[in-house]
Amino acid sequence: MTKNRRYEAHYDDLNDRKIVQAAADLTPTTLPLQAYGPNPIAWAARDAQPPVWAWVSWRNAPASKIPAVAAGWNDRVVVVEWEAPGGRRSVVVWRGAVTHRAVG
Repeated sequence: MTKNRRYEAHYDDLNDRKIVQAAADLTPTTLPLQAYGPNPIAWAARDAQPPVWAWVSWRNAPASKIPAVAAGWNDRVVVVEWEAPGGRRSVVVWRGAVTHRAVG
């Protein structure tokens, strides 16, 4: 029996699109404004954002540790940003969920 390459390519393409869509559907959950506390957020310049590892909670998936940068922080929370399919994402996490990441 022979394989029909046209159908194989079609279904491979459909599967690839479903994978990309599932990755794009992951929605990070951010902390509410009340969690920030009384201290203001100190914002880093775009070219001076320190690289970090951040534990991010997702609406429809388990929390995961991702490479990101710290865009701003105070004594309670950190605003982390990272590149994802579809563009740059950001979320606010507890300060304890973030550690420095060595680059290079």
